[in-house]
Amino acid sequence: MWRAPGGLTLLGGNPASPAALAVALPWGVVVALGATDDGSAAFYSTNHHTESFSTGPGTLRSALASGTVPEWARTAASALLTHGRPGTRVLINRELPAAMGLLTGAETACAVELGLRELYATGVRPCDRSPCYAAAQNARPKQALLVSDGIEYLPFDLAAVGLRILIMDVGSAAAAPVRPAGNLAERAASALRAGNFSALGPLLTEAHVRGEPLLDAALDAARDAGALGGLVIGRCGVALVPMAAVPRIRAAVTGRLAGHARRPPRFLTAVAAAQNATRAH
Repeated sequence: MWRAPGGLTLLGGNPASPAALAVALPWGVVVALGATDDGSAAFYSTNHHTESFSTGPGTLRSALASGTVPEWARTAASALLTHGRPGTRVLINRELPAAMGLLTGAETACAVELGLRELYATGVRPCDRSPCYAAAQNARPKQALLVSDGIEYLPFDLAAVGLRILIMDVGSAAAAPVRPAGNLAERAASALRAGNFSALGPLLTEAHVRGEPLLDAALDAARDAGALGGLVIGRCGVALVPMAAVPRIRAAVTGRLAGHARRPPRFLTAVAAAQNATRAH
């Protein structure tokens, strides 16, 4: 069994702005792997406990190409094929709901690859070059990552300066909009090197693309109540907030969305995860 944290790309990481600022979340994925005797593949999920998917020997590639592999198993299936190990049984447990849009599959690829290396006592190569993958594989406590041609570790001890990342799940069905080009990740890295963590907030707001009413309203309410800035990631609002202001911000966002959202918002607070992908016991 292997566990990998989810990676959160705060800034950049798109074709127009390839440099990215990323952190690892405390929540990710746990995978358990075992070899099958006949070369068949089988996939199970604790999040979709009434579903399973299996293929006979030599048929996983065609099943993936035809779209018959369920969404929750596709990343794992691709990793098995990339590393030439289709005869594997995989159990997946995601620690965040898929509807939040925060777990991209990069964390699953990372955990599966490390599990394959242990299971078959062989080397594997990363098949995901995204900033989220880099964060899952290389997370360090109290640090963020600037991902470009390589990885630079940046100071990011939010707890020491009384800050938190606040994730606001408002039940939005909209995906994250395309973010603008620019050097926001590099500007954020300069601020973090200087220990100016609060400067990250306005940069997050600068990167936010308006257009999804619920998320726009949640971020507006959060800023009005003391958040330093925020943007949409996945289907959530993500803001940098003073820890002391979290209760006030939660109440303000809940009040702003009352009568507009189909349910009350749900909140998570986080600092950069303290552990990268590792063996789960």
